[in-house]
Order: sequence, then C-alpha cells, then structure tokens
Amino acid sequence: MTVRVITGAAVLAALTLAACGNGGQDGGFRDRGDAAVDAASSPQMYEMALASRQASPAPPPPPQAGAQEEQAALLAYAHNYGLRLPARVLADVHTAHQQACAAAGGNVCRVVSATINDPDGERPSGALEIRARPDWIASFRERLAGEVDEAGGNIQSENTSVDDLTTQIVDGEARLRAQTALRDRLQALLETNEGPMTDILAVERELARVQSDIDARASVIAALRTRVETSRLTLHYQPIVSQTSPVRFNPIMQALEDFTDTLSEGVAAVIVFIAVILPWLILIIPAVFLIRWLLARRKRGKAAAKPS
Repeated sequence: MTVRVITGAAVLAALTLAACGNGGQDGGFRDRGDAAVDAASSPQMYEMALASRQASPAPPPPPQAGAQEEQAALLAYAHNYGLRLPARVLADVHTAHQQACAAAGGNVCRVVSATINDPDGERPSGALEIRARPDWIASFRERLAGEVDEAGGNIQSENTSVDDLTTQIVDGEARLRAQTALRDRLQALLETNEGPMTDILAVERELARVQSDIDARASVIAALRTRVETSRLTLHYQPIVSQTSPVRFNPIMQALEDFTDTLSEGVAAVIVFIAVILPWLILIIPAVFLIRWLLARRKRGKAAAKPS
C-alpha cells in the first residue's frame, strides 16, 4: 500500500510541477493540475503534491533589455504594385511574370494565386501574388519598371509594408521548448510508473494534450518563419483606358448615343417607306377623286329621277 500511495503522489506531483513550471505560458494546464490535486483520494497524495509545488523552482526572470537588443529583428516584408498596361499586352505581361517565378524554381519563388479577367477583351484585368526569397524579389523589383515601360505602361502605385514578428516567434519558441521538456518528463514518468491504472491513464492523457500543443505551436512558428525567410509580392494589372473609352462605358452617354442611333434608323425607315409608297400614291389619289366624283354624280342622278 505504501508503494502505491507514493507512486500515485509522484504522478500528481509531476503533473503539478509541470503546471507550475508552465503556468505563465499555459494557464489552462495549471487549471488541470489543480483539478488533479483536488481529485486526489488520499490525503498523503494531496500533501505531497502541494509540497512539490511549493518546492518547485521560481520561474526565470524576464530577459534584460540588452538581451532583447541582441535578438535580431524578424521582419516580414510585403510589396504591392499597381500596374497600368495597354489592353493588348496586359495578359502577356501577366503570363511572363508567372513564368519568371516558375523559372526560378519552387525553392526560390512560388505563385500563391493568379487571376486574369477578360484577357482578350477591351478591358482586361488581373492579379498575381507570389512568395519568394528576398534577393529574388529585390532583383524582380529592380527590373519591373523597365519591363512595364517597355510594354507601354507605367507603375500606378507602389507600397511596402513590414510586420515585426520577433516577439511572436521568440515567445512561441520559448513556449515550444517548455512544452517539449514537459513532454519528455511525462514520457519518462510514464515509462517508470508502476502505480494504479488511473494514474497511468491520467499521464497518457496529459502527454497526448502536450504533444498536440507542441504540434500546433510548431506549425505556427514554421508559418511565421516562412513569412520572415520569404517576401510576398502582389501585382495588380489594370488596362490603360483611351480617351474615347469612357463614352462607351458611361451609361448616360451610351443612352444618348443609342437615342441618336434609334432616331436615325427611324427617319431612314420613314424615308424608305415614302420612297416605296410614292409611286402608288400617284395612282391611288386620282382614283380616290374619281370614285368620289362618280358617287356624287350618281346621287345627283337619283335625286333628279324622283317625282316632284
């Protein structure tokens, strides 16, 4: 019985120590450690767990200002360009930029998204987002103005934004190291534990939770590192609109143009109708007068034939 009590207390003490050591980094884990202590069925186990918590080392002091200055800034750059190009070459320039990224190789540059609207129409447009190494992005930006100018276009807008990810990455990696150390302690405890099955299952559940948290944190840090190690470049392609183009796409001007066209077509139809009917009018008008004269003469004849 003594061996079982001591082993169970060791399990709870380890969980409580882990919660205390990671309390500033994962408040949820400390809550689970308190619940485990409160659920202890033996007073001796409860007392040993509390003693272990009180004997745990104090958390390390926060880093000094000098240490923070030694940490190189981890910056993520994003570049955005608005390009105006002749409609006839817009799609070709869009394709050429994609091919330039593909030619650099997937380890250097990759296309995140590419869209093109109405490539063969009068008002095509498109967008291209790529992520590449900073040196490749710098080389691409240096020759972009010349390529656009050679195509007959211009750079309408340009801006660069920077996100400082230093704190997120440094803090995330520190928490990841703490969770990794906790996982190793739990694994060692699980290998040497010979206590009740309930204690073993409790350690296994906590080990699974810690491992899940490690995987999630590692994925987030990897994504942040990718943002630092590569830069994002977004290109927006718009056509150069000629002076006459707004008339065609202005609703009021378009309606006025349709009105004049319709009126002209109506007048032309009337002229054609007159031209077609005029020869017949030369015959029909005298015939109408002749018929009216004959009818009037007939009435006068009937009136004269009546007896007085």
